Amino acid sequence: MSKKNKSLKDKANINVNDNSKESGKTVSASDNIDTKKSEKKSDEKVEKPDSSSVAMTSDKKEESPEPPVKMSRAQKVLSKFDIFGDLFFLNVFFFVTSLPIITIGASFTAMYTVTNKMIRNEEGPIKDEYFKAFKSNFKQATAIWMVDLLFIIFVVFQYSYYLTNENQFSKMLFIFMGFEFILMAFAFPLQFPLLARYDNTTVRTMLNALVLSMTHLGVWFRMFFIWMFPVALYYLRPNYLFYTWYLWGMILCALFTYVCSMFLVRFYEKLENREVETGSEE
Repeated sequence: MSKKNKSLKDKANINVNDNSKESGKTVSASDNIDTKKSEKKSDEKVEKPDSSSVAMTSDKKEESPEPPVKMSRAQKVLSKFDIFGDLFFLNVFFFVTSLPIITIGASFTAMYTVTNKMIRNEEGPIKDEYFKAFKSNFKQATAIWMVDLLFIIFVVFQYSYYLTNENQFSKMLFIFMGFEFILMAFAFPLQFPLLARYDNTTVRTMLNALVLSMTHLGVWFRMFFIWMFPVALYYLRPNYLFYTWYLWGMILCALFTYVCSMFLVRFYEKLENREVETGSEE
């Protein structure tokens, strides 16, 4: 599918260059962005109908279109099972490609790419779509994940120092870790979804994720809650992990990603439509 380039710039003077990876339309990744849109319209040949074919006698009446056939309850149930089947295989592909640990970023990006298309009924074969997205986003997604992983290791190292030392420095370090956690909480949730949707540089993708999270708190909170709820649950009730660990290997990761994509797709469309309106006014 062809991709179109565009330049973006938000209030923080962050220059962004995004392409739509799925819809093929010019899109943006933050609110106050100047968009340059270029589109190529294909020439359409419209044949004028012959007057003899248009003319109708008084005996003939225009036929009314047939009403759409409603799905039965059994068909609706089967369609739901079909979605869960796709999510099952998607979850398997995610875990297989995440085993090296360093490829988790590319795996998340590929999974978001597929679930975004599933929401819009644009997906092809799950296996082909997943590995195509995994390969095309591998370098950038891995670079972002390595930065995130190093940041997490740095915070864990500080926390271990805080637990083993009781001095003034450890108390100041604890406050500093609070700011670091807030930064992670806002920056991480939208990084791979944005990479799955838009073409951009690694640094700008990470900056856009931080800016969009801080300026769209509703979207950020839902993303944060969906992924952090099981973490908090297992922290408070560790025995629950013993009873549910196999569900993560079967479907939960793909299911959570699918739920996130349900409102992320609307979020993307809202941003892109807003930029189209802003560009037309200018």
